Amino acid sequence: MPRTPGSVIGTAGASLQGAPGWAQNSGVVKAGRDGELRTAAILNRMALVPGGPTVLHDLRIPIPGFTANIDHVVVAGDRITLIDSKAWAPGFYWTLGRVTRRGMRPVPHCDKKTLPTACRALEQYLGSRTVRTATFASSVLVVWTEQPGAFLSWLYRPQDAIVIPGPSLARKVRRVTGHAPANPVLVQALANLVNRPASFREAG
Repeated sequence: MPRTPGSVIGTAGASLQGAPGWAQNSGVVKAGRDGELRTAAILNRMALVPGGPTVLHDLRIPIPGFTANIDHVVVAGDRITLIDSKAWAPGFYWTLGRVTRRGMRPVPHCDKKTLPTACRALEQYLGSRTVRTATFASSVLVVWTEQPGAFLSWLYRPQDAIVIPGPSLARKVRRVTGHAPANPVLVQALANLVNRPASFREAG
């Protein structure tokens, strides 16, 4: 019996695309959106094959006043994986005493706790809706640089997340996120958090 493809909900990089004009013209915003789009392309290909998971892009974190978003969420069966995409300068990243450096220079943006905060918020959000079947896999931080292979990170320890260099994502993504049709109850609950009107794009 043919298996149904997964779905893609929302638009990758939508929050950055909606930034003020001056911000969109900045190199940082352009690079950040490009990183999200590159990650999304890999996730979408995985979703839109027979028996694939569901991928959601650009979700708000259900905490009043919290402005950060969740770049991508993969739902495979009851398993939920949060994925954050970053575009960082090349270099060797390493963590000691919860402080991360690039070379010898501290880089505080590498030690943000957005992913663990988002994970706890989503657990509470789903629980408040009596959706109790979900299990959360380790969150994933995907890092892209302008120079492939220039992000060195074997001593980098992000907050409660697995770090994957962007060029390695395609061959690792199924193992990290799982690959199974999504529980529709979880998808429906999470789709309410997408920052743009949810639009299902079925493969056909």
